[in-house]
Amino acid sequence: MKAIINTKLILEDGIIFDGAIVFDNDKIIDFGESDKVVIPADAEIIDANGLYTAPGFIDIHNHGSMDYLFVKEPLKCAEHFLKHGETTVLPTIYYDMNLEQMLEGADKIKKASKEGAGKIILGLYMEGPYMSGFGSNQKFIRWNGDIKEEEFTPLVDTLGDFVKVWAIAPERVGIENFLGYVRERYPSVVFALGHTRATAEQIRKVRKYNITLQTHTQDSGKAKGLAQGVMGAGADEYTLYNPDMYAELICDQTGIHVCADLIKMIVRTKGVERMILITDSMTKSGDYTNCVEDGIGYGPDINYDYRGYVSGSRLTLDSAVRNMMRHTGYGLCHAVRFATLNPAKVLGIDERYGSIEKGKIPNLLIMDDAVNIKKIFLNGEQVNL
Repeated sequence: MKAIINTKLILEDGIIFDGAIVFDNDKIIDFGESDKVVIPADAEIIDANGLYTAPGFIDIHNHGSMDYLFVKEPLKCAEHFLKHGETTVLPTIYYDMNLEQMLEGADKIKKASKEGAGKIILGLYMEGPYMSGFGSNQKFIRWNGDIKEEEFTPLVDTLGDFVKVWAIAPERVGIENFLGYVRERYPSVVFALGHTRATAEQIRKVRKYNITLQTHTQDSGKAKGLAQGVMGAGADEYTLYNPDMYAELICDQTGIHVCADLIKMIVRTKGVERMILITDSMTKSGDYTNCVEDGIGYGPDINYDYRGYVSGSRLTLDSAVRNMMRHTGYGLCHAVRFATLNPAKVLGIDERYGSIEKGKIPNLLIMDDAVNIKKIFLNGEQVNL
């Protein structure tokens, strides 16, 4: 039994400024104003010295650290992100891998999820294979052509319910066969609008499969250009106006991936309930050297592909939360929610994860108001930083 005292508790929609929380290895037992929380006599006392206690961060879209990919070194990646407060993560497999490589990487990740820091791994985010053939690292993209059942069944059947999110492009020929096959076998899976050139009309044709998420909004869903003076709508616009859609956001320090004005518009449109901060973290592929003539600027926490184009990030969620406050003026309570409760809700795991409530998993962070992490508790046990 443990108790954090002398702390400010960050809740779903408020802050308790003189708070305490009691928990064991399985669940949060009690929390609230310090004079109303009964702390057992045998509890280990952790004095937060006035710092904040927040739920652990949930990163649903993460390829790996700057040095390692999850599909190659899942435990090393997990250790890195856990130290930045990420107590739940979905390693992301990109569509630059063939079937054999995807299955091999997924198997390695699943085995790692059962030990040490790997226990933060909840499942997989499949960024593909059936997205449109654009995005970073274009020369390595596979899985083009019509979608065939004999091609996707071994992938879906082998990965099973370990996949929590499939990112797709609605305009791909045969996509409904894939969507129907996955939905019938795994009803709780999340479908996301991935790299896609689909129009809003094409998206509406597949919404019966319950697509509820957009992969890193403003960087994956532009519809094909129309004639001069004619404006069209694609996945970005569909996500913004549809109240059921959650929007992922890569929020880097200098607003390279998505500029501050767009970030403000997205948050204003989606509200605090449908925004999700992700890292889309990727291994470093070389120093930024070119593409200034195309208007691409440099950011210290942005990653670039072999051409010098933006390709994911070098973010961790603690810095993403800090960047959100920097760019928008939103306070700590809401910025933390974007990295905790909202991702838990889209995955359907909010009964156990994502906020400080009785009975939930005690994944907890002690941090200051600039999101500098001081202590981390994973399943109630303190993590060595």
